[in-house]
Amino acid sequence: MFVHYHQPAAVILASGEDSLAYLQSQWSTQLVYQGENQATYGLRLNRKGRILADGFILRKNDENFLIISYDCPATDLIPLLEENVVADDIEFEDRTDGYKIMSLWGGNCEDISSHMNFRLPKGNSLVTSEIGLIFWGRKTKPPNIEILADEEQTKATSKLLERSTEEGILTIANANALALARIESGMPAIPVEMGPTELPQECGLEDGAVDFEKGCYLGQEVMARIHSMGQVQRILLPAIIKKEVHKALPADLFLNEKKVGELKSCFYEKSKILGLGMALVRRNLLQEIKTSGLSLSPSDEPQIFIK
Repeated sequence: MFVHYHQPAAVILASGEDSLAYLQSQWSTQLVYQGENQATYGLRLNRKGRILADGFILRKNDENFLIISYDCPATDLIPLLEENVVADDIEFEDRTDGYKIMSLWGGNCEDISSHMNFRLPKGNSLVTSEIGLIFWGRKTKPPNIEILADEEQTKATSKLLERSTEEGILTIANANALALARIESGMPAIPVEMGPTELPQECGLEDGAVDFEKGCYLGQEVMARIHSMGQVQRILLPAIIKKEVHKALPADLFLNEKKVGELKSCFYEKSKILGLGMALVRRNLLQEIKTSGLSLSPSDEPQIFIK
């Protein structure tokens, strides 16, 4: 099993009597569940249903929540969250500097939980332990384990991590390895690969990140309309890259001379293939795109192939 320690882009404490009701109106997934200790992934959309941010909302009780985002900085996310506060009793506080995440993937989750002496979450539950808050992540499929730890818990977890690597149970991996595993799983990074010009349905986030039974949240009408009327015109998919990319990303992708999409990201691992990335392409041309491959300039030889 692999492990990577990293600091999330945002850890935000939301507190106040109106926290639950207000966050429910801002997030794309259902937060009003019975009981405490919930970990719910979702999106902050604009009124047109485009993706502005994503993250996990960790519910400790009705008045205290932690909002965790892998890639959306707290300096951007807090203004978004505050945007619609009027007379609501809710405050947002940046706690990012005090936390780290340990991402675990690519192995038997039960074995590692037994070895490190923590309980695996059930469904969307949040497990509180001595080494941190444990929940299912969105880095890989099947879901990876995330352990959110404060400074003291990080010290304790580091000792467990050192012992586990010495015993060969865990392998320490870098950020690039985690990114490659994420792309292999087809999981989008927000806002790097999908952002304010894209819809959740274009990157497969309608399953698990959008609640179609829930009403009255930003972007809800657009989500319901797409859900009832049909599919979107573009789709985000993993791509094999067989030539070094020297253009700034996102970069246009061409099928012969026709622009058919954008390359959103690119990560290299030369021991396997030259590179992996995520590409947003036209759905109606998908079969031809997969058969012929894509290029970064019109009429060039194909060097990018959709998986």
